[in-house]
Amino acid sequence: MPFRAIGALSRRIAASPWALGSVAALAFLLRYVVQAGLPQGDGPKWWGYFDQARYLRSAVALAHGGLDAADHWYPLGYALVAAPFARVMPADPFLIPDCLLFGVALVGFARTMRHLGLGPRASAAIFVATNLLIWPYAKLWVVPWTTSLSAALLWWLLALAGDLLAEGRAPVSHRVRDRLMVAMGALAGALPLVRPTEALTSATVGLVVGWTLYRQRRLTLRAMACAVGTGLALVLPYLALHGAIYGPRASDYAVAAALQGFNLPDLPWKMAVVLVSARPWFPDGHSLIEGFPAIVPGLAGLIALTWALPSHARRLLGLIALIALPYCLLFLAYTDLQPPGIWDHSNAHYFKWLFPLLVAGCWFLIDGLRDRRRRGPAVAALAAIGLAMCVRPIPVPVGEDVPARMLLFRGDTTGFWEKGRPTKAWDAAYFRPARIVDAKGVLENVGRYHQVPDAQGERAIAVWRLFAAHPRRLDPGEPPALRGPQAPYARYGVRVGLAWPW
Repeated sequence: MPFRAIGALSRRIAASPWALGSVAALAFLLRYVVQAGLPQGDGPKWWGYFDQARYLRSAVALAHGGLDAADHWYPLGYALVAAPFARVMPADPFLIPDCLLFGVALVGFARTMRHLGLGPRASAAIFVATNLLIWPYAKLWVVPWTTSLSAALLWWLLALAGDLLAEGRAPVSHRVRDRLMVAMGALAGALPLVRPTEALTSATVGLVVGWTLYRQRRLTLRAMACAVGTGLALVLPYLALHGAIYGPRASDYAVAAALQGFNLPDLPWKMAVVLVSARPWFPDGHSLIEGFPAIVPGLAGLIALTWALPSHARRLLGLIALIALPYCLLFLAYTDLQPPGIWDHSNAHYFKWLFPLLVAGCWFLIDGLRDRRRRGPAVAALAAIGLAMCVRPIPVPVGEDVPARMLLFRGDTTGFWEKGRPTKAWDAAYFRPARIVDAKGVLENVGRYHQVPDAQGERAIAVWRLFAAHPRRLDPGEPPALRGPQAPYARYGVRVGLAWPW
């Protein structure tokens, strides 16, 4: 009897998307309290972190009308959402917005998955379990990140795109279509105000949906005006606020991000070490797949799913792929995204909107393996992904005149590890303002190469260009004898070969 009552209650909740979102928000709040307790005093410890400290400073400044550029580092969208709560919840003004955003993101995800054949209860269970049960994943939501807002906006943008792409099966009135376009325009306009790189996402969704409606003779000037008008209604006030803070120049964050840069020619290397396996290049780092193994079966399941979907759902799945692929490639090419930071410093938050989709892909894979029509594609996709993961960059010793991917230096390793885990000394060495001078010029740590502690001292991993001949390191954090200029005791290039992924 209790199980029947629980089943009836779950069906009633699933029948109302916002009831699902409310339950998800409560689950988020419970996870927050378990991990950090109720906000009080100076709030959770993450307000001492680099990114979160700047989110908080910006939100508090906006709440008090502060327009000093020194108070605003990141794009303003996320801080604007939290600003109304800065006065009433100074210990954590992001708690209520993040709680609501989690619920909103779940509803958008469930609405998108409905087009792919996954019911609301299964979608909600996947979203909550993926994002809240295990702390390394829950941390990506519980700790404030701009991607909490962008993920909610993105899943709703995809949900509404799915509604429009499916409209041919169930025609709707011009009024309903115009409302969908208004909402899509607002979402597409808001995304770049939270994360500028999402402009590519907004443009892709707009072009694909617009082109589809045009081919189906359902695109009207009124609908286009609705989408563009609401987008501009958000973008123009934001630009005015940006001008009031920074004037006619770019923000300091935009300048710093441009200097850090994206290295597209380095993508094959980055895909191997960031996506598949960090070792042996990064002895203490973990790749995305090592930290989130559902990526492999999830991708295979989503690929196999295309054989079972109606045409409008295939278009939606194609749109998701068209967004996700350049999105992932762009961030894999980001020079600051390296294995040591993916999980230890939560840089995996860039990809958190994809995690529940990949777990749903595992669901589709299991379902596909039981379906004779999809079994072949599912097995083939698994085999192809597994084989691709075996193609690996292998370190090989190289001579002084050969460009090197990695240099090894002697250094003081005192206090790098405690109980098998990196310490603050490890972080200090990783972020230290060291630099390497070689035959081609000067490379600075973090921006142009990454310094990674190891058992003998530090290793230098090239992220902008390979190390040229005669490199010498200058590291102000080392003891005087090793401070520099110091020559490496070993240098390694890359040989492409086959190896087990882990």
